[in-house]
Amino acid sequence: MVFGERPYNPCGGALPVRQWGLAIVVLLLFGAGLAPVALGDDGGRVAVGVVFHDENRNGIRDPGEEGIPGVPVSDGVTVVATGPDGSYHLPLGEESEIVFVTIPSGWWTEAFWRRLDSVMAADFALYRIPAPESFYFVQVTDIHIRPEVAGAVREFVAHVNSLDPQPAFVVATGDIVSNVCNKAFATIEKVEEAFLLYREAMAGLSVPLFNVIGDNDCACGLPPDSSWYYKGAYQALFGPLWYSFDYGDWHFVILDGNSRKPPPWDSLSEEELAWLEQDLAFQPQGRPIVLFSHEPLFMCQNYRKLLSILKGHNVKAALAGHWHVTWEKEVGILNIITGALSGRWWRDDGVHWHGSNIDGSPQGYRIFLVDGDDFSTEYVPMTTGD
Repeated sequence: MVFGERPYNPCGGALPVRQWGLAIVVLLLFGAGLAPVALGDDGGRVAVGVVFHDENRNGIRDPGEEGIPGVPVSDGVTVVATGPDGSYHLPLGEESEIVFVTIPSGWWTEAFWRRLDSVMAADFALYRIPAPESFYFVQVTDIHIRPEVAGAVREFVAHVNSLDPQPAFVVATGDIVSNVCNKAFATIEKVEEAFLLYREAMAGLSVPLFNVIGDNDCACGLPPDSSWYYKGAYQALFGPLWYSFDYGDWHFVILDGNSRKPPPWDSLSEEELAWLEQDLAFQPQGRPIVLFSHEPLFMCQNYRKLLSILKGHNVKAALAGHWHVTWEKEVGILNIITGALSGRWWRDDGVHWHGSNIDGSPQGYRIFLVDGDDFSTEYVPMTTGD
């Protein structure tokens, strides 16, 4: 189940909603299929909507379904919280095209983000789930899918589906496609084909899938004036570059470790760090936090600033890939690097799981087990069963 991407079908403490009295609460529909957008007092765009309890889980707000207060809503620039009736009023950044919610503990949704130019409403439908003290999730990284390895990726999906008990979710930490950052992918059609192959291969997952952008997922070969150029293709198909969600009593944050402009190199932008500081302000003191990125965070520009933002928060680990090795290091916080599912880019009989990573570790994935405030983690090799 590729998660959170409607209509494609492929994530603390409440703060006051900002300046309701300054908005003109008149919705402007900029043509069919647009999300409701109001104008703020300064003439800027403002997204409005409701986060509600979808009791019958039909994705529609039916009579009697109440709004949920205190849910963080963001465009990746500003974070606000829903009011007592579940409604929100979000001033938009100049380049903002996506609005998303931070799913609170004890709630879930199949659509945590909305494109402002592709849906009829900016409402978010959440439903109740348990908030377990113990659970685990799967991190898989550097899949590097291409047509000849799609069958192996489907084997991985079947393997995850066979795990008992099931993981709470899967996080794919970047380089989900082979490499769209070159001139061989000079058209939107070719870029889309690469990403759709990944989506189709992962669609059989029986648990939610969260995605992280990697350097190979940046469409550098497209014309610079294309809306899909660089990170635009990923955003068009998979949503926000950075976002967060809660599960159990833990907070999970997805970060973009690629430079703001091409070519991609290891960097945390000022924009996402400003967002992160707001995001963490909603979290209760002491809540366990896990960070995800493609590039190891301690290798990224602005890492010291990241550590200053994280100071005082209960950060348990930062999970990444990119290096095609299995390794960990304490650098202010615990950085854990997971070996690639593709190993050495599917070489050395890797399509049949007989390959290895650069450091000799087998192709595989990581499980991260949570037990209250504690965790353990294990790298799991993929095997063919022979």
